[in-house]
Amino acid sequence: MQVLSAAPLRLQRSSGPACEDPILRAAGEAVLGRGSDASIKLEHDRVSRHHARLAWDGAKATLSDLGSSGGTLVNGTRLEPEESVELHDRDLVTIGPWTFVARVGSQSAESHHAPVSAPASVDPYKTRASVLLRLRADGTLDRQVGWNEFVTIYGSVIAGFARNAGVPPQEVDDILQDVMLGFFRQANSFEYDPSRGRFRGYLKTVTLNSIRDRHRRKRPAVGLPEQFDPASDDDRLQATWDHEWTSNLLRRAMEKVKATVQPKTLEAFDRYGVRGEPIASVAAALDMSEAAIRHAKMRIMHQLRDEVNKLRDEEG
Repeated sequence: MQVLSAAPLRLQRSSGPACEDPILRAAGEAVLGRGSDASIKLEHDRVSRHHARLAWDGAKATLSDLGSSGGTLVNGTRLEPEESVELHDRDLVTIGPWTFVARVGSQSAESHHAPVSAPASVDPYKTRASVLLRLRADGTLDRQVGWNEFVTIYGSVIAGFARNAGVPPQEVDDILQDVMLGFFRQANSFEYDPSRGRFRGYLKTVTLNSIRDRHRRKRPAVGLPEQFDPASDDDRLQATWDHEWTSNLLRRAMEKVKATVQPKTLEAFDRYGVRGEPIASVAAALDMSEAAIRHAKMRIMHQLRDEVNKLRDEEG
C-alpha cells in the first residue's frame, strides 16, 4: 500500500500548474497566497496575497477564505469571506487555477490487494450473474446495482480518469468498454471481498489494468520502449482518481438535492454560490434578499454534504 503523506493535513494537487502541495505536518495553521509573507506560496495572478487559511487542530481540518478576490471553493461551492468550513478526506478544494484533493489524517492509497480491516462477523459480499452489489464493510447495505445503472454511475469516473491518465481521446471509449466487458466476463465467478480493499480502489485497479493492457498490445506497432507506462500507480494518479470519484459523488448528490429545492432557490445557489456572481445583482434579478440567498447557499451546502457522506458510506 502506497502512503500518500504522513502529514495530518495535505492538499494534493489534482489539476493546475505544477506546485508544492500545501501541507500541515502538525497542529497549527497556514496562510495560502501569493504574498511574500504567505506561509504557503501559490504563485498565480488569480490568487490573492492572503487567499485562504488552512488549519489543523489535532482532530479537525478547516479551510477559510480570507476575502480573496477570486474566491475559494470547497466541493464546487464558494466560501463567504472569512467563512470557515470543515474539510473531509477527499474533498475538492479550488484556489485560482488549482484543484486539490484534501488528505485528512494519515491517508493511504487504496489497493484491492492490500488488507483493510473489517469486522470478523461480516461475511464477504459476492456478486453473481448480471448484478454488482454496492459494498459496505460493516454489512449494513445490500442494494443491488444492475449493469445499466453501473455504467450510468461509474462510466464518467472511468472515462475521466482514463483521459487524465494520458489515454488518447479517441481511445477513452475503448477503455470504458474494456472495463465493462471485463466485469461482464467475470460475472458468473467474480467474488468481491471487502476485507481486501475498498470498492473505489478495486475499480481503479481494474481501470488501470485495462489501460496498461491496451498499451502493451499497441506498443510493438508504435515502437515504444518496453518500460514506457502511461499510467504508473503513483501519488498523482491517486489524486486524479479521487478527483474524478468525488466529482461523480457531487453530481449524484446534487441530483438528489435538486428534487428537494425550489427552482428559484437552486438558481440563486448556482449563480451566487457556484459561479460567484455579485450577491446584489443576483438578489435584484431573482427578487430575493441577500440574506435569503446566503441562507439558501448554506442550506444547499449542508444538504450536499449529507448526501455525499451517505454515498461515501455506501461506496468507500
